[in-house]
Amino acid sequence: MNYKETIKFLYNNLTVYHINGKRAYKPGLKNILKLDSALNNPHKNYRIVHIGGTNGKGTTAHGISRITTSNNIKTGLYTSPHIKDFRERIRVNEKKISKKYIISFIESNFDLIKNIKPSFFEITTIMALSYFKCKKVDLAIIEVGLGGRLDSTNIINSFISIITNISYDHQNILGNKLINIANEKSGIIKKNSIFIKGEKQNNIDNIFVKKCNKLKTKYIKSYQNVEITSLSKNIFTRKINVKTNNLEFILNIKPPTNYYIKNIPTIINASDIILKKFKIKITKYSFLGLENLIKKTSLRGRWQIHSKKPLIISDGCHNIESINNIINELNSYKYEKVYFIIGGVKDKKWEKIIEILPNNFNYIISEPNNKRAINPNKLSVYFKKNQLNYIIIKEVNDAIIYCKNKLKSNKELIFIGGSFFLISDINEK
Repeated sequence: MNYKETIKFLYNNLTVYHINGKRAYKPGLKNILKLDSALNNPHKNYRIVHIGGTNGKGTTAHGISRITTSNNIKTGLYTSPHIKDFRERIRVNEKKISKKYIISFIESNFDLIKNIKPSFFEITTIMALSYFKCKKVDLAIIEVGLGGRLDSTNIINSFISIITNISYDHQNILGNKLINIANEKSGIIKKNSIFIKGEKQNNIDNIFVKKCNKLKTKYIKSYQNVEITSLSKNIFTRKINVKTNNLEFILNIKPPTNYYIKNIPTIINASDIILKKFKIKITKYSFLGLENLIKKTSLRGRWQIHSKKPLIISDGCHNIESINNIINELNSYKYEKVYFIIGGVKDKKWEKIIEILPNNFNYIISEPNNKRAINPNKLSVYFKKNQLNYIIIKEVNDAIIYCKNKLKSNKELIFIGGSFFLISDINEK
């Protein structure tokens, strides 16, 4: 098989969550444990950081990787979903997995895949763990796929586990109450290890405290150990002062968003522990790698600037909390007009999401190129109910052209959000 044929095999022969939805989700570790055993437990060859939570997992994972890589720790990174290229999911020192390795891995394990019948996520997880062993990484940063306790990534024995925050998403799988979601996600905490909680959430943090006490695991509140002060900010970049127990330094960061700032203490805390573990002297320069996050990692779909003239921004916001964060961010810049191109998949709480959308935006309802996409006509019912100004343009690139033609000044912008799948359809040319 060549590379295109290999990727086609993965999508056509394995159940894929972003295509098949809940049907592709295989709770439990039975399949991944079989794969892991057959491949000689590749994850036992390096230290691991495991990252879960509802929002901010990807940026936190990339942020820690950026710091460790810039401090010469050979770092593997496994995240999901990808935006344009499958290889975005698996990286070593920020370089994407080679096409040659993907082909070789699938061909050499073809019979194993045929016998076990894993999901797409299960096979990509074991591929990542095996690739990190092959590349002899010192450290692997692993992002949870969905939930935690029964997620395929949870076969690993991490020395640091992180929960960024807990909010409502994937309720059809994780449950309709925050306490249920928190319990599922707390399943990644390991015995005699270190646990870092990102945002302070008084209503559910006791779940993590109890779990850590039971497992004799150290509990770190990242929001207490690191103080962030914003010095200046515009829509493209932000200058912050970072103060820890021992250090104080300034960073110029991208993305500049308030919701990204919430992840910085977690990134700094985890990186500090990792650098100490690898006996690397920590100074105020140790964290400067974070300044090059977008440039070095090609991080997509998180306040991604597609164009400055006209100003076009996208973000993979896809649940109530993340969309609310985006609304607050957009409103903070006081643009005269915002053209919000929105679309997503069926299993989101769209009625609730659309209730929080401001009535001063101009909405263009589009449809991702995805079998699970919600039909714009069905979505429009909620827009009409909430008396929002909208039109339907199904194809996102046609919607962008429409918005460009509507722009009259540099005090107007175009935003695309609602789903990573929608923004993956954006034509970059």
